[in-house]
Amino acid sequence: MSFPDLETQMKHIMRGVEEIINEDEMRFRISRSIDTGNPLRIKLGVDPTASDIHLGHMVTIRKLRHFQDMGHTAIFLVGDFTARIGDPTERSEARVRLTKDQVWEHAKTYKQQVFKILDEAKTEIRSNGEWFDAMSFADCLDLAYRSTVARMLERNDFEKRYKEGSPISITEFLYPLMQGYDSVALKCNVELGGTDQKFNLLAGRDLQIQFGQEPQVVIMTPLIEGLDGAKKMSKTERNYIAVDDAPEDMFGKTMSIQDYLIPKYFILLTDVDESLVDKYARALDSVESHQEPADPLHPMQIKKALARSIVTEYHDQAAAKQAEEHFEKVVQRKEIPDEIPVHVMKVREIQIYEIAAECAGISKAESRRLINQGAVKLNGERISDPAMIVRLDLSEQTLQVGKRRFFKVKAAM
Repeated sequence: MSFPDLETQMKHIMRGVEEIINEDEMRFRISRSIDTGNPLRIKLGVDPTASDIHLGHMVTIRKLRHFQDMGHTAIFLVGDFTARIGDPTERSEARVRLTKDQVWEHAKTYKQQVFKILDEAKTEIRSNGEWFDAMSFADCLDLAYRSTVARMLERNDFEKRYKEGSPISITEFLYPLMQGYDSVALKCNVELGGTDQKFNLLAGRDLQIQFGQEPQVVIMTPLIEGLDGAKKMSKTERNYIAVDDAPEDMFGKTMSIQDYLIPKYFILLTDVDESLVDKYARALDSVESHQEPADPLHPMQIKKALARSIVTEYHDQAAAKQAEEHFEKVVQRKEIPDEIPVHVMKVREIQIYEIAAECAGISKAESRRLINQGAVKLNGERISDPAMIVRLDLSEQTLQVGKRRFFKVKAAM
């Protein structure tokens, strides 16, 4: 098998990497794979604890694609067994346990979204239930024997919970060992993860040595801040861009990020050439420092280039173009879009928060929150009372939820 040369591979692989353990090992293994023609085995494990994913998850998935593009074997590991325990990383309390059926229901939609980036035909899809479901209790004890309670309490989250007297289950102690054993079972050369996964990733190296294998290289990507510019992107914080967002929503949300995050989003979420990203970064710095830029690029232009790149990645160029036109019309010029979906309600009287929730596909709690923030309008009038009664008839009324979402609502005949 023919691979790109060492430096070409390292350039792609190291893009946006926060930490690698270690680079010399990575270079040696790439050189060996070039000499022998044998691809490296690169693992990324995910626990499908929810049904959808956001762009924060895609940072490591895109890194797996970089290895795939270099000719290596991409292993997408579904943690169908470990998801039933739940990763204790950064948890202040134990997770709610999931059933096997719940996990696999989530996994179906996970895979649909992941393969917007990965080449499915070239991806080895595995699940850790393959080996854990077959383990005896004696096998579990053997795995538990390979670490200590003191070692586990070195984790900041465990140490904090222990000092606070918060419960830590034995299964949570076993989680890093189980993730590490995945690397043993799959004979991985490299494992990918976020910086918050360092403890678990290093457990894989330790176990591989104990099982007589060459220890995997660990590559960690940074966590990406969400739309608020402060906390990491997550559904809990409502600061995320979902992989399955419509092009208009994906474009509009990207346009709302803090300017200082633009270069980071370019590096971690697109393949735009780094020299161009550097040019964008210099232009943004010039604006920030009130200097005359060498290239008169406005932050709005740069952010639109980012939004186009992201929408194209998950949809296509045509969708990105239409999303940009929609943004310019609705957000910049504050016009009503030409095509608005019509929602026919089965009742004649209904509270406004219920209409907004149904039309926008959000929870009723989220709908109330948006109304309280002044983000909902009916027929151009801002709504302040979530409990306001709306009387519907056969004529259409225009509902606006946030800056970008418009709906026509009317009563059924």
